[in-house]
Order: sequence, then structure tokens, then C-alpha cells
Amino acid sequence: DLIVIGGGSGGISCAREAAKLGKKVACFDFVTPSPHGTQWGLGGTCVNVGCIPKKLFHRAGLLGDQLKSSQNFGWDVSRDISHDWKSLTENVNNYIRSLNWGY
Repeated sequence: DLIVIGGGSGGISCAREAAKLGKKVACFDFVTPSPHGTQWGLGGTCVNVGCIPKKLFHRAGLLGDQLKSSQNFGWDVSRDISHDWKSLTENVNNYIRSLNWGY
């Protein structure tokens, strides 16, 4: 009944509303791979490479700063604080993948 071109937030919203009304829906989404071969799933730029990952990485940075200054507020952080970049990127990517299929 409906073909939606684009799997970003607008396209997905349109497809979901039509499906709720009992319509058969197909959603077409294509991302030209970057020179590094990067592609992403449904959700558009914001979910995959924009707003969401930026906020997650920003939050990780804020947490590091807060841990360092928490002693001023009575917290005992006597062990050395370290960061695992690989763990952060894997968890961010897993979260984004969960959003791709959460629609």
C-alpha cells in the first residue's frame, strides 16, 4: 500500500503510522558507503552517526571528569581511573544497533 523512501526518523515514523492503520509498508533506505566502507542501519544520520553517538561519547567524557572531581564531594575513588576506548566504542555501536531494530 505504501513505499517509504528513507529510513530516517521521518520515514520510519511514516511507515509505523501507516502500519498501525493496517497498511502494508515497504521502507527503502540506502547509505552510500564511506571510503572506509562504513554503512549503517535504519534510523538515519542522527541515530547512526550524528546526535546519538555524539551524546554517548560526550557523556563518557563527562563521566571521566566527574570521577576525577568526585573526591571534592566526599567520594572515595582511591583506585586509579582508567578508560578502555575499545569497550566504549563497542558498547556505543551495540546500543546504536539496538536502535536500528527497535523501530
